[in-house]
Amino acid sequence: MLAGIITGKRGMTIQSWSKVHGLEKSFARALYRSLEDPDEMPYVLDAITKGFGKLPKPAKKEVRNALIRVQIQCSIHGNSDPLMISKQLYIAQTLEKLLFGSNLLLDGVEEEPERKKS
Repeated sequence: MLAGIITGKRGMTIQSWSKVHGLEKSFARALYRSLEDPDEMPYVLDAITKGFGKLPKPAKKEVRNALIRVQIQCSIHGNSDPLMISKQLYIAQTLEKLLFGSNLLLDGVEEEPERKKS
């Protein structure tokens, strides 16, 4: 079920989603793994942050949309498994803030984090 929320399409796999949107498979798997089992987040954080930096702009937008979909799903179904849902919501919010510099649902501001100039 979580794969459908992340991809935005019922029945779509993470592998298909990554292919359609030009996401590296290792990045997509790490993102999925962090949301499916939030306790795994510390172990996949490097793969997520490194993989995200290599994505083209349209793929980054799709990742943000996926994180927003997960947040919405968690907010709607918060009573089904409160501990797991709160962990998934935290991970989705944290990743959005880390990768994009803000959280659209919480902050209402869209900005890209400043990049170091080389």
